[in-house]
This record gives sequence, C-alpha cells and structure tokens, in this order.
Amino acid sequence: MKTDDTRSAMAEVPFRAGHVALCGRPNVGKSTLLNALVGSELAVATEFPQTTRERLLGVWTGEGFQAVLVDTPGIHRAKSALNRFMVDEALRGARSVDLILLLAEAPIVADAEAAEAWEPGPGATAALTALVETGRPIALVLTKCDRLRDKGLLLPILRKWSSSHAFTALLPVSAITGDGLDQLRAHVAAQLPESPPIFDPEDLSDRAIRWHAGERVRAALFANLRDELPYSCAVTIESFKEQRNPPKDIIRASIHVERESQKPMVIGKGGQVIKAISIAARRAIAELTGRPCDLYLEVKVTPNWTRDPALMERLGLHAPVGGAS
Repeated sequence: MKTDDTRSAMAEVPFRAGHVALCGRPNVGKSTLLNALVGSELAVATEFPQTTRERLLGVWTGEGFQAVLVDTPGIHRAKSALNRFMVDEALRGARSVDLILLLAEAPIVADAEAAEAWEPGPGATAALTALVETGRPIALVLTKCDRLRDKGLLLPILRKWSSSHAFTALLPVSAITGDGLDQLRAHVAAQLPESPPIFDPEDLSDRAIRWHAGERVRAALFANLRDELPYSCAVTIESFKEQRNPPKDIIRASIHVERESQKPMVIGKGGQVIKAISIAARRAIAELTGRPCDLYLEVKVTPNWTRDPALMERLGLHAPVGGAS
C-alpha cells in the first residue's frame, strides 16, 4: 500500500516527453525495435534492406514519459532520386529530436581475438559522421545481440564504438528476446525534457490508417516478389471506405511499376502472384485495424518513377509526416 508520503513523492516526479530518432544503416533493426517498444506491429519490418522509405512516428508512452519515436530510412550511399530522398528523410528526422538512437548490428565474432580485432565498417562510420553533424546527443544501440552466445564478446566491440564518439550511453539490446530494453527505456526517459505528453497516450502513430494500409501492401510485395522488383514498386491508396454494418474496410489500391515488363511479373501466371499479395496484405491490414477488409489491387505502369522527384511526389513520397489522410 502506498503511503501519503509515497503518493506525494510520485506526484512530484515530472512527466517527460520528446522526440527520439531511430537511425542507422539499412536493415539494422530500426522498425523491429520501434514495434517492440510501442508494443504493436506498427512499422513494416522485413528481412530486406531499405524497406522503410519515409519517416514514421511511433508514440511510445510509458510510466512518467512519452517518447515520439521517429523511424527513419536507412542511411546509405544514395544514387537514384528515390535513394537520395530516403537518406534525406533519415537526416531530416534526426535534426530536430531530443535524442538520436544510432542502431548498429552486433557483429558475429567467433572468439575474443576476433572481437578485439573488429572495427566498425565504413558504412556505419559514415552514418555516425552524418548524425554527429546534426549536433544532437546520440546513444549507441547495438542490435541483434541475441545472435552472440558469449555476451562477454560485446565488451571489446562496445569499447571500439566508444572510442569513435562520446555517446550518451552504449546499449546492447535484442528486440526479439527483449534483452536490454529496460535499460534502453530508462535511458530514453531520462534524456527527454520535462514536458506534458505530445500525443494522446492511446495514440500509436501520427500516420493515417490508409498510409499504414499502403505499407502493408508494400510489405506483401517484398514477401511475394523476388530480387529487385519490390524496390521498383510504389503503392497508392485510391480509396479507403469504412463500412459500418457489418464493420468492414473497403480499400482500392494501385501498385506502380516502372516498366511494362514488370507488370506481368507482379500479376503472375493466372493472377497467382497478385492474389498472394492481396491475401497477405488483407490479413495484415485486418490485424492492424481489428476489422475485416476487402482489398482491390490494380497494377499500373508509371515509367521511371524512382528517378523522377516530381513523380515520387505525385505518388506521395514527399508528403510530410503527419499529413492529412
């Protein structure tokens, strides 16, 4: 039972709230970590790099704090207009936050000698350099630590990272097992400024549900198409109607490809591929909304959209986070 003194002390603890960017190289586990922290499959996470194209805000509300998590695309060497957009999105997402979490994979090393000899790669070092230029405080989050059986091998790896920058903390975690997430939670909460909540505590994201529906279609593309084809696909939600009786969502979406030769690959022989994409996307959307949905997909050819910033904007890739649905 809490005494009056205990209640008084708890009441005096200030609430903290702010923005935290999840940054790093492609496929280091940013979306997986965001989902683990907010407790919902909010961000699309696949085994493929560069799945995330735009910033997504995930609202992580805990006891005494609220961290607005900015899930950013992976920082990589950009060549096409699409890739440059993705890297710009990542850096824009980091410039105005209260804390940056730089995510880097824990390397798989066989023994202590290999761990001592390990050095961060040029891609990870370049990502750190770009983030340091933002002037924001940075904590290192070493992800996928469950892959290392001997956790003692993390010590020389963390020492190498600590010599490259004055991080606010070095935090080894596994979003899969939950190891290290309590320490991460405590550090993030301590770094946030005193502030009332930014979002309603029941909110999970600032994105409209139709945006999340489009992301589920994109995830189904990655799951059902091979090689580079998913990277040449964009999804636009043409209409999203919420039927009340019986409760059901009716969604019409377009899948945009760059070349005519790609269209039959998305559709598949006898429509088998597009059918598999539709089934997977419908299931994922229903899990998100808690309602069944009818999903109608159409494949369109939008030539060279990944190379044309104007076409990218038309397909919604320059829409700001928090934009209207």
